[in-house]
Amino acid sequence: MSYRRFFLIRLVQALFAMWLVATLVFVMFFVLLPKPARNLAGGRQATPSMIERVSEELHLDTPLHEQYAWYMWRLFAHQTAGGSPAFANPNALEKTKPLPDTGAIAREAIPPTLSVVILTLIVSLGVGGLAGFALARTPWRRAYGVPIYVAVGLLPVWVGLELSYYLGVRWDVVPIGNYCNFFASSGESCGGPVNWIKHLILPVVTLSLAFAAVYTRMIRAELMRATSDDERRRGLLLFLARVAAFDFGALIGLSLFVEVTFQIPGLGRLMLVSYQAQALVLMQSVVLYAAFLGIAASFLVDALVAALDSDVRDEWRFVARPRRAT
Repeated sequence: MSYRRFFLIRLVQALFAMWLVATLVFVMFFVLLPKPARNLAGGRQATPSMIERVSEELHLDTPLHEQYAWYMWRLFAHQTAGGSPAFANPNALEKTKPLPDTGAIAREAIPPTLSVVILTLIVSLGVGGLAGFALARTPWRRAYGVPIYVAVGLLPVWVGLELSYYLGVRWDVVPIGNYCNFFASSGESCGGPVNWIKHLILPVVTLSLAFAAVYTRMIRAELMRATSDDERRRGLLLFLARVAAFDFGALIGLSLFVEVTFQIPGLGRLMLVSYQAQALVLMQSVVLYAAFLGIAASFLVDALVAALDSDVRDEWRFVARPRRAT
């Protein structure tokens, strides 16, 4: 199968997946949710003026198909889901002023989450690759399970707390919380690559412990099954691609634990805050952006790997045309 056809089919699949996720979110929050106007306005804490403002802003007083059309239009307009009264000031409830854009609030939380996820993948794959190569040359069979036993025995939560105490509190080597932007800007006390990486050391090490152990076993198995250097390189390339594609989305969800623990203003922490504040409009914005990031990452990785290795395209048998019988 040609790369052009593969790319177009994967692009259509990615767009369809995004549309399906957006439609499911609409059904969950606008159709299945009882009294959507009241719940989207903040639940029990919503006042009549807040309910009226949210109903007007999200067009909840129109037929369902029109609500869906306005909902999709807001997605294309990068407003995601409209406003969220729980995060607005009282003056914003006036009819002359629109509610705050929850899409903009969610987009501000994307860089911290991507920083944690990407660095975790790099550290996990790096450590897992080195350990996998080392274990592939080790004749002692019992050594193969050591990484898993260590990762399970040393719970990531416990490791994170211990590292925070010794490295952050007792020795003051790295910060134990908060987040710094990679690019420093005027007026910010924290910024730049050095501060950025220092604030991410503890959450990345905590989150990558279990993943590095699993990758070690998987990389070693790939290397042991290969019979030649070409098969090893191809098998390792496919493994790294699949890991980056599938675990990227999982890490976005798992980053909630380290974002809350280390006070990182990412999507996971914003999800928890929106749940506690009953800001369902902001919650659906976070869900949409998290899902879209996972789908986009899977598509980009597949497109890149298929461009580097033509044999990868043949493994997508459900998108390849069936060969004629001879």
